[in-house]
Amino acid sequence: MAPVGERHIPRMGNVSRNAVAAVLVSMLFGACSTQGETVSNVNTPQTPSVERSIGFDGDIVRLGIIANLTGPDATLDRARLTGVSAYWSDVNMAGGLRGRYAVELVIIDHHGDPQIAAAAIPELLEQVVALAFVNETAMGAVHPFLVADQVLGVAPTSTLDWESDARFLTHSPPMEAIVLALFENAPAARWCVVTDGSPLGVSVEAAAFEAARVAGVQRVTLMDVSEDLTAAVTAAACEQVLVEAVGGLQEKVLASLPADRTVYRRAALTAPLESRNDIELSYIDSGPAWNVDASTGMRTFLAALLRHAPDTEPDTRVREGYVSQLRLHALLEQAVSLGDLRRSNLFSLRQSHQIIDMLGLAEDTDMSTDQQVFPRSATVWAENDDQVDADGRGWSLEKLLRPEKFLALASELSN
Repeated sequence: MAPVGERHIPRMGNVSRNAVAAVLVSMLFGACSTQGETVSNVNTPQTPSVERSIGFDGDIVRLGIIANLTGPDATLDRARLTGVSAYWSDVNMAGGLRGRYAVELVIIDHHGDPQIAAAAIPELLEQVVALAFVNETAMGAVHPFLVADQVLGVAPTSTLDWESDARFLTHSPPMEAIVLALFENAPAARWCVVTDGSPLGVSVEAAAFEAARVAGVQRVTLMDVSEDLTAAVTAAACEQVLVEAVGGLQEKVLASLPADRTVYRRAALTAPLESRNDIELSYIDSGPAWNVDASTGMRTFLAALLRHAPDTEPDTRVREGYVSQLRLHALLEQAVSLGDLRRSNLFSLRQSHQIIDMLGLAEDTDMSTDQQVFPRSATVWAENDDQVDADGRGWSLEKLLRPEKFLALASELSN
């Protein structure tokens, strides 16, 4: 099994590293110059011995990944996995969990087929402590095994179902909250909601009409990506269009929409340089601007990319994979400090009262048995043609959205 960050994770395209390197060189040298002050600390508590368990052989902690790396629309997961790999490579460079145990990724490629995911998961669960990444296509297939074995899995995105399930660790706002936030921001507009049959597309479609009622939106038209979108959007006279569709279908939708519309898409589903001049493109994200000063976490993240994936573009998809690991890392550190990496202990810690510091890359998370505070906010970015105040992606902050009536929507949807 190869260590984290080697042959398992495909690299992104061959893009110059200068943009990232320029903002990081001084920071990295500064960090090196102060390292000697903290190397020796006699008061540092000793990590207790950890008993061997599934996924831990006494030296290495193994984490599972089940994703689409070679099937249709595999670009998304390959980009995310670049972030995941960079994260754990940095952990290992610092000595591993609690400075003692290395982390290794065991990766399954299900080629975009949930049946392959279901067939592969039993063998994978014999080798790992937890699943560091379960992509959306595999969520339904994997969930019964997580329940049976009390295994935690990291979900890169969120819906109400995944957010409220104790087996999944999420960090982004639920898709239903994003729909409501957009509707509340423009209740007088006519909305078209374009979806596919993906798990997230189904969640958006199921929430749209109820979210419109809660937000006071007068007109919402649902459309499938297979329709003639030029004709359908024109007939519906929508000024605002929300698109939730995977990979190549995003390109189809973007090419077929009529001009003079505002189009909202999740930033993690878009290629960094995708554009169209006759419509206004806005991108939904839950993270800060793409530059080294945007947050404490952005400095750490960009430094990790410089070390482990230097050819990576300013790509939200990579950051989504990176930030998704923060909650799992915090749990694993806590488990090691207690000397118990068993899955049952991790599952118990998942519900403990602990604030997880998301380093400014997402909102801090209260991992508590009490009802969580919903929803986390979403950020909307717009393309910036004149590049004034634009970040590394060429986007500028448009608005920060936090739906006011989310609990009412969640209650309606749960019924």
